[in-house]
Amino acid sequence: MCVIRKFLVLILTFGLLPLGLSAAEPDTDATTYERQIQLLGRQAALGHRLVRSMCFAQAGIDVKRNRDLVTDTRREVAATLAALKAGDPARGVMPITNGDILTQLSSVEMVWNGLDKKATAFLSDVGLSDEEVLSLESKSQSLEKLLRNVTQSLELRTSVDLPPEALMRSRLIIAGVDQSRLLQQAGMDACLIYLDRASDTVHTRRESLAKDLQTFGTNIFNLTFTRPAQSKGPEIPELEQAAFNTWQNWIGLEPLFQILITPSQRADLSMLLPDLSFSIEYMDLQLVETLDIFMAL
Repeated sequence: MCVIRKFLVLILTFGLLPLGLSAAEPDTDATTYERQIQLLGRQAALGHRLVRSMCFAQAGIDVKRNRDLVTDTRREVAATLAALKAGDPARGVMPITNGDILTQLSSVEMVWNGLDKKATAFLSDVGLSDEEVLSLESKSQSLEKLLRNVTQSLELRTSVDLPPEALMRSRLIIAGVDQSRLLQQAGMDACLIYLDRASDTVHTRRESLAKDLQTFGTNIFNLTFTRPAQSKGPEIPELEQAAFNTWQNWIGLEPLFQILITPSQRADLSMLLPDLSFSIEYMDLQLVETLDIFMAL
């Protein structure tokens, strides 16, 4: 009887083992978290880019290109959210498996779906009114906040599951990808100022834009000059050159934003905004490429 009892215990133990293994979190390396964090931060930037592009098109600024950007942005966000949930090996994206983080991601999807429906209406023959386009700012801000929650949860998992140097890299990635978010938000604010220039709220919008620009300017200076100087690691000429090129372009782009902040200056905004719209996209591409160089190290 003792032998039989031991045999039954072994059967039950091995029978239950797969259940325990399936419930456990799969091993996650630094690359997995880094890629997920990068993509989540990118979605925050794309939420603002969607509204910015809709606003520019609504204002009659570079209409075709901005409508195309709306379509491209919708496609990119939808594909990325699906990849974060189900994985996409072709893009090097592993699925998020933590149940709590997946719940947070579901909240992101709900807000995104609402914003996406507005984009569908905007691109239709009916379109949206100026007031409806202006109201989309709050939806992109809500999307950003929810995405930040998911990013913070992944950052926490990095601190728990991986060595300290992995957490430091993740925080640099967050800082880098946040520059795209700030740039696209500044572009959105700039266009909303133009579209809403006769409103009593335009002063508040100018203050918001000024704050975005100050934060972006401080960050890009630190990422280009301060942090490399403080780093104890080897010099990376390719990364340093890419960061410097982006900073130089920012020096040329910032005055275009400042014209919208300072109402005393007289400028033909309808002539200024096409340059602003194009320059934002060009610089955003530079930011993405610079971060890609860092992540490949």
